[in-house]
Amino acid sequence: KLLLSLPIFLSCSADRAPGELFGPSEAGTLVVDAVLIVDQSLPPIHLYETAAVDQPYQRSEVAVKDAKIIVTTNQNSYGYQPAADSIGQYIPIESVIISPNTSYTLEVDLPDGRKIRASTETPDRIKVQQLLLRDENDLSIKRELKLFSDITAYPFDAPENQVYYRDGIIEAVVGPIDVPAYQLAIFNLETNSQLLIEADFLDEDDLAEFERSGASPPLSIRDGLARLPWFGVAFEGKHLFKIYAIEQNWFDFIRTDPDANRDGGGGLLGEQFQRPIFNIHGGIGIFASASVDSVGFNVIKSGD
Repeated sequence: KLLLSLPIFLSCSADRAPGELFGPSEAGTLVVDAVLIVDQSLPPIHLYETAAVDQPYQRSEVAVKDAKIIVTTNQNSYGYQPAADSIGQYIPIESVIISPNTSYTLEVDLPDGRKIRASTETPDRIKVQQLLLRDENDLSIKRELKLFSDITAYPFDAPENQVYYRDGIIEAVVGPIDVPAYQLAIFNLETNSQLLIEADFLDEDDLAEFERSGASPPLSIRDGLARLPWFGVAFEGKHLFKIYAIEQNWFDFIRTDPDANRDGGGGLLGEQFQRPIFNIHGGIGIFASASVDSVGFNVIKSGD
């Protein structure tokens, strides 16, 4: 999968089964999968074809080989080569760090004449300036949590970052940047910590469905204040929250992906999309970018 460390994290993966997004007439359509993150290296690019809905999906059979792939900016051009151990994956020939506020264009050319073209404009850097715990009744600040930049090690063990489950509102203060939307992703870093949710009507099968990671629909952040939702937390222990500032391609994909929106997340009221907006010429998939910053804290069961 992409992530990611991502959220799109999320919904755009080269592992998606055929037929979920496309009809049978689109068998053989080129699918590209790549996300650029500001201040991180150029990512691998996955290139596949869609399979017929009534045919078994075998990645080795739909992987696209022998593609010529380059990513260009106004000043530079970066070549890609096939990964030695992964059919359908291409890796950059040189190590390059993604810049903010820069246009990147993907060019894919196949020996049979097919082409893919896509572009993304990377956003400015996002920066979490403060992480606050507020009283849920009067919104007064109970305390300020430590950021990764405040201490040399991860802040999960800092006294300020020990948070009781659903006790107060955790709010990140971010510097304003011009993007269509933001997306939040949460990762529980434990492997076997205790489930925090207690409900008599949940059976063992229901409890087994709770996941240790997830992502929000696209969000607006008013006045630079991002509230981290408790409904994304289900287990005790160390939690990493990533706040993504997403550009137009990412925003279009997650707000129109029918898989992501089947439970009412993403999209706008009244919109019913049969397939996502890809913004890919000559194929489908995702070529998008974002900037990201992270915060971390330790969640404790109330009353312990």
